[in-house]
Amino acid sequence: MIAQGEYTISVTRRSFLATTAVTINQLRAAPTPAKITRIEVSTIGGNFHKFVAMNSYDNAPKGTSYSNTLIRLFTDQDVAGSGVMTYGKPDTAFLQDLRNLIGVNPESLYEFRDGYIAGRAPKFSKLLEAHKHLDGPLCDLIGKLRDMPCWKLFGEAERERIDVYDGTLYFSDLWFRNRGVQAVVDEATEAVGKGYRGIKLKIGRGSKWMHRDSGLQRDIEVIQAVRSAVGKHVNILVDANNGYVGDFDASLTFINKTKLQQLYWFEEFFPESIEEYEKLSNYLQQEGITTWIADGENMRSAEQFLPYLTPKRLFDVLQLDIRTGGVIEGLKLAKMAGEHNAHSVPHNWGSQLGFLMSLHLAKTQKHVIAAEDDRSTCPALVIKGYEFADGTYSVSNEPGLGVEINEDFYEAPEYPAKTVVQ
Repeated sequence: MIAQGEYTISVTRRSFLATTAVTINQLRAAPTPAKITRIEVSTIGGNFHKFVAMNSYDNAPKGTSYSNTLIRLFTDQDVAGSGVMTYGKPDTAFLQDLRNLIGVNPESLYEFRDGYIAGRAPKFSKLLEAHKHLDGPLCDLIGKLRDMPCWKLFGEAERERIDVYDGTLYFSDLWFRNRGVQAVVDEATEAVGKGYRGIKLKIGRGSKWMHRDSGLQRDIEVIQAVRSAVGKHVNILVDANNGYVGDFDASLTFINKTKLQQLYWFEEFFPESIEEYEKLSNYLQQEGITTWIADGENMRSAEQFLPYLTPKRLFDVLQLDIRTGGVIEGLKLAKMAGEHNAHSVPHNWGSQLGFLMSLHLAKTQKHVIAAEDDRSTCPALVIKGYEFADGTYSVSNEPGLGVEINEDFYEAPEYPAKTVVQ
């Protein structure tokens, strides 16, 4: 009998030999380092759950579908990782850079500390900083090679479920003119009925779709009508997409006219400007308004947020895009947010894969408090291990992102041609 703390373990010669054999077999079966042998780049399509109207800068509605670029990394161990590219299209320079990954062990691209990804390996830092979106397919691949979910590459679990909000409530009142404000109200009540406890409404109609004054008035009317419809327990976030640029006073009018609606955050009233956001922050503090300020989706690195965090915190919610910023910058930003008593919520749009990446990041990072859900699906993807309930998502414990490719769809004749790098 061998005592270990409060447990008692019984060891016999037979069980010891069996255990030793298993251990030896496991060591013999340990996989050799994988090498990337082929990379495929192709266009995939996704579908929103409804018709999505326009925002303050659009020239047309978003519609019912979108496209982005799928990146698949194949290895000599017959394991593949998948991820989504940033918002641009692959160009010659990007495809040439991908050739530098052929023959490389994917784990050698990153530095690990205590088993967790801690940063980019110096040898590959220039490539990965130029194409931060490669973090997605690489983390999916490393997770699958290790037979563990992506989130376990980032740290210990901080929470079991992730708060999400519906980010698809655009200017439906302007597109469906016969319904007006009620069109947005209907979408808000549908989201709440489906279980969402946070909804983000687009504002900034006076930027290009309406006259300045009437656009401002419509923004206010929409917020008031939606709050009345969904009740006080639903978080309402607003996003102007810089639609109040050049009209700071209008943003203050909006704030004052919607105080009673107790908005959760104000996002992107105007482009990132220390001067204007300091004025906005001072005004909210002076008026005793506790609504958060959120911004940063147009930034590309964690360091770009520093002027908005020190010497005074001007952003309460840091919104680095999960695709353009990638996982490594997301991890840096989460730490930075904690150091400055702020929060991080990755921006995501037009990508189901981007949403899943945000969930995995939020699972382990205390200061990544939510994920942005565009409620889209992609027929090229087979997704396992996620469950939505009561405004939150569980995170898959399947290897990698918990995503496989629907090969029948992917290989269909009508599917766009693939660019292969090998």
